[in-house]
Amino acid sequence: MKKARILTLYFLIYSFLLNVMFVTTTFHSIASISTNVKVYIDGELMEFGLEANDPGPYIKEGRTLIPFRRIFEALDMNVSWDDKERMVTATGNDIEMKLYIGKTIAYVNSVEKTLDVPAEIADGRTFVPLRFVSENCGAEVKWDDSSKSVFITLPKEIALPDEDVPGAPGTIDKPVIEEKKLGEKVIYNGMTFSFDSVELLDTPDVREKKLRIKGTTNVKDSTLWLEVYDKYHAFVSVRAFAQSFHSDAYGFLATLYVSSSFTPSYMYVYADDDTGRRIKIAEYEF
Repeated sequence: MKKARILTLYFLIYSFLLNVMFVTTTFHSIASISTNVKVYIDGELMEFGLEANDPGPYIKEGRTLIPFRRIFEALDMNVSWDDKERMVTATGNDIEMKLYIGKTIAYVNSVEKTLDVPAEIADGRTFVPLRFVSENCGAEVKWDDSSKSVFITLPKEIALPDEDVPGAPGTIDKPVIEEKKLGEKVIYNGMTFSFDSVELLDTPDVREKKLRIKGTTNVKDSTLWLEVYDKYHAFVSVRAFAQSFHSDAYGFLATLYVSSSFTPSYMYVYADDDTGRRIKIAEYEF
């Protein structure tokens, strides 16, 4: 009986200590993170929470982290996600940047850099350190502690037109999205287009392949944004530019290097509406 009482006492003490550790750790984690952060790009406030799964930036250990797709698109960069390597790659404007989840090592044009805070996954979204990403793309970053605001000034060579500024004001008139097969046409805002082929081409590097997407449209010099997903929902993002095809049609072409393990499964197509906001206008199943 005495032995049983001692074991019960030990169990109660052990449970109490576990609870104390859990509460302390949780409190420290919550106390070290602030979500009341505003981000301005060339004077325009970025808006978050406009769509499902669109979390805002937050501060952790004195550094602002932001959803990687939002900031890289604002910096006019194409992005991809390698689920196997748990790595974000951004390319554009003669820059290639690689960041790894949970690692304080990054690469900018193959040069190793050290991060104060690593990229991380929170609530199913990948966040990257805002200052590191912006400054290594040539942007100027300033912090106003009184208003908890980040001000990013883009370099002239990558300054975006008004319609590309994330969170630009305006009312969204979302089109009805229909699932399409390759070769099927979509009509949006006077544009008729289709995407006809998605290919994976071998490269000299066995670790990666070249993703090539082709399509047609009736609008000269038009541009669409593409997000291509694999069956695990990892995706790559790339712009498709309309090029001369023949007298009454133009050809879309988009190319991007992806991991050799990436197999395209479906694709979302985005365009800028009349208010300058980027919206989804089509979905293709492969």
